Formats: sequence, structure tokens, C-alpha cells
Amino acid sequence: MGLISRLLTAWPQVARRSLANWQLMSTVVVGVLLASTIMAGTVIYFDALRELALKNTLNKLSVNETNIVLKSDRGPTRYAERDKVVAETEREIADRISWMLRDKTTGVKTATFFLSEVGQEEAADTDNPRSFFGHLPRLYDHITLQPGGRPSGDGYANAAGGEPTIEAVVPLEAASDLGVEVGDRVAAVPYWSDSSPFIHVVITGTFTRDNPDDEFWYLNDKIFDAATARSFQTLPFYLSERAYYEVLGDTFRQMDSVFSWLLMVDASALDARNATFARRSINSMEDRLSTNLFSYRQITELEDALFQYDVRLFFSKLPMFVILILISVVILYYVITLSSLVVEQQRGEIV
Repeated sequence: MGLISRLLTAWPQVARRSLANWQLMSTVVVGVLLASTIMAGTVIYFDALRELALKNTLNKLSVNETNIVLKSDRGPTRYAERDKVVAETEREIADRISWMLRDKTTGVKTATFFLSEVGQEEAADTDNPRSFFGHLPRLYDHITLQPGGRPSGDGYANAAGGEPTIEAVVPLEAASDLGVEVGDRVAAVPYWSDSSPFIHVVITGTFTRDNPDDEFWYLNDKIFDAATARSFQTLPFYLSERAYYEVLGDTFRQMDSVFSWLLMVDASALDARNATFARRSINSMEDRLSTNLFSYRQITELEDALFQYDVRLFFSKLPMFVILILISVVILYYVITLSSLVVEQQRGEIV
């Protein structure tokens, strides 16, 4: 209480002395305020430059380059094996990068088959065209079936005891190149030894893409078609989920599948404060899934772009820090000098 009382008693004297020397005191106060404003403004300016640098980096990437594609192999093709891959991958996505995503989609495909005419299965070899089977859950939201076609069925298309037969829809362009039409039956022959030497496929429909440039097709073009489209005539077969796992998986019991994800990144969720965290999260997800999943691969340009941004930002910070230090030294010198003048002027009054 004694200390508080003395402080309250001293304030009137401090106020009177300050008013008596208001010119010098106002100079000190204004100088300190200006110095603080300059330092704060410098920090804000540097933060703005960081944001502009990040936006410039992201603007150089296309939507597909910003998105993240994941793939891994697993066999045999059963729901139980699929669930193991999905659980592990979805957990890592949710824990590490879900905050930067605006949407995602998945897909699953087989290895390459030889495409053959029905009855010529034993003669199928490396000179034949190729095919593969795939399932894209959102396929029918992005295609237009041609007149006379229909979606593929969920079960076997053969009579009991007959040759294993499945229904599929195919891209119109690929069907035209190979002379295949709706209602035709072809054979797919695996290159490996399995429980069945082939499967027959009935074409129930052909389709065209509603928007070929839609990012949805990036997963198909990057994972599904990448292995064969450049070298062979290829006829992709798109199945329903049940047909893929219950019919195709039951027919070829040694068949592996490629499970894939397209993670659509919301670039607006990235800023200078979380860019480094985003890069490390993408990298740590890759490290974890590479350890736990077979033949895991992660495709994106975003991680490299954020790494280059961090490198450039590190070297850009050096001259910024030098400028900030010089400003701080000038400010401190100014405050110390004015404070010394005040003390010197009031030396006679200091007891």
C-alpha cells in the first residue's frame, strides 16, 4: 500500500514536469511512435511479399499439377484387401492434408490383359491389342452414353456353367479404333497364370466425355491409361463396383489391383503461414504410406513448388533481416539520444 501511495503522489509531479518540457517530451513520444510504426510496417511489408511470392508460385501450376494423385498395388482383388488399403490411405489423408482439400475421388484398375476375339484366346500374345478393367465411382456423372447403350451390369452375364462373362462400357474413340460396337463380345486374356485363362466381355455401351478437360479425368489418364496408351491400341473396360470385385475378382483369384486417389487441393487454403507445414504434411504422408503400402507412388507438382518457394524465401529473408536490423539500430539510436537529452536537461532536478 505504501508503494502505491507513493506512486499516486508522484504522478502529479511527473505530469507538471512533462508539461513544463512538452516540446522535448513530445519529440520523444512522436519519435518512438514513428519508430514503432516503421518497424511494424516493415514486418507487414515482408509478410505481404511472402504472400505474393506464394501466390505467384501457385499460379504457375495448373489445376492438375496442384492436385495430388496416390496409387498403390494390392492383391488378390477382394473387398477385404481393398478395405485394408482404403483404411490406411484415408487415415493418412484425414490426419495430414484433409484441411487443404476441396474434394477427392477414387478409382481401381487391373493390370493389362491381352485383347482377343472370342475363340482365339489361346493364340493371344504380345502382338494383340491390350485392355484393362477399371472402376471409377463417379464415371456416369462425367460421361454421355451413346444411343443404344446402357450401363454395365453388376453380375455374371453368362449362363450357369458357361464361360465367365462380364459386362462393360468402353470409350467410343477406343471402340471405333478397334472396330468394336455395342453388343459385341470380346475376350480378355491375362498375361499371368490364374484360376481362369480368360474372361469374355460384352460391350453394353460406348461413351464420350462430357468435358475432356475436367480434372476428374486426370486420375484416369495418369494412372489407368498411362501404362498402355502410348504403345498399344487399348480398349479400357469400365465396370460397376460389384462386377469388379465379385465377378472379375472371383474369376482371377491371383489378380492384383491398382488403387488410386485424386486429391483436389484448394489452393486458396494455402498461405505464407502454412505453406511449409503443407509441404511437410505431403512429404510425411508419402513417407508413411510408402512404408505401409506396396508399390506406393505419389504424384504432384505442389510439393516441389512449395519446396522451391521455401528455398527462395530463405535466401530472400537474409537481406530483409539486414534491413530490419539497420532500422532497429537507427530507432534505438534515436530513442537513446533523445532520452539522454531529456536526462541531461533535467539533471539538476534529479535528486
